[in-house]
Amino acid sequence: MNILQRWLINSFDWQAIGLALIILIITIIITKGVVTPLFGQIEKRVSKRFSIWRDILKAFERPVKIAILFAGIVWALHVAHAPRPILHYANDINKSVLIFSVGYGIYTLMASLADLLRYFGTKVHIEVDSIVMPFLKRTLQFIVMALTVTMILSDWGINVNGVFAGLGLAGLAVSMAAQDPIKNLLGGIIIITEKPFQIGDNIESPSVAGVAEDITFRSTLIRTLDGALVIVPNATLSNEPITNWSRVVTRKIGLTFYLALDTTTKEIIAASEDTMAKLAQNDHFVEDSASASISQVLPEGYEFDVSVMLKMAADTDFASERADVNMAVMRILAEHDIQLAVTNWPIQKS
Repeated sequence: MNILQRWLINSFDWQAIGLALIILIITIIITKGVVTPLFGQIEKRVSKRFSIWRDILKAFERPVKIAILFAGIVWALHVAHAPRPILHYANDINKSVLIFSVGYGIYTLMASLADLLRYFGTKVHIEVDSIVMPFLKRTLQFIVMALTVTMILSDWGINVNGVFAGLGLAGLAVSMAAQDPIKNLLGGIIIITEKPFQIGDNIESPSVAGVAEDITFRSTLIRTLDGALVIVPNATLSNEPITNWSRVVTRKIGLTFYLALDTTTKEIIAASEDTMAKLAQNDHFVEDSASASISQVLPEGYEFDVSVMLKMAADTDFASERADVNMAVMRILAEHDIQLAVTNWPIQKS
């Protein structure tokens, strides 16, 4: 046995090191093979009665694994009789990891905030506003993240007030560059407080038209009728007139056709009567709301206006209904051999 081997044998407590390795292996087995099945079994039993617990368990499954893993590492270091400075820093790191794990779990749980509030709202008979949820979720996530970082810094003896003071000076330096984000944030607050629309509503403004899908600190996401996702800054949307078609009980479908000047009065009357009769047969329209008549005579031809009031429901497709009315009128005109005039006048859209 050489000198190096004797030094290794005399310098280390191999029994303690072996026990520490066993602790590490057991910790890894617990995090990999015990925590997930255990959470799965709890989820199966609890979520049958309280579905909200499924989100809570999923949010805290990974943080529990992280906490157990670091606790096992610290325990193994103590068993292995690691040097005191290492144990001191290991204990501090373990506390920070525990704080981070709790904060991370709560942060993840905020993604299910809407379901949580709906669950508790039904218990106290309070309706949860859908447009507030995305904005509130991100606000709470930011607060949780800030509190977690603050607690970790305080635990390490770092002067949090000094850090915030430094951030205040830095914030003053970039305040001019941050004008647009601040305007968008205030615009988002205006939208969620005034509630001109809810998530899922069909809205229209001078800059965009479509279904509101989400709202963030900076912008609102609108899905247009052709499927495109448009990101509108909150500052822009909050300063524009917004028409919320989802809150409209009835909506007017108005179309203008230009008939050739050689169309006879008899043909116009017949086309008008057939058009109103055809629209009256559709139960999607308000009773006795259909009209079809000549509004004026132009050098290019007769201006034939058709209008009807559409009953608006959650699943009503206005564009499709308008297209159907247009095709129905075109068929009626074709049946009476009425030709359209050649004109540069724009077709009315309503």
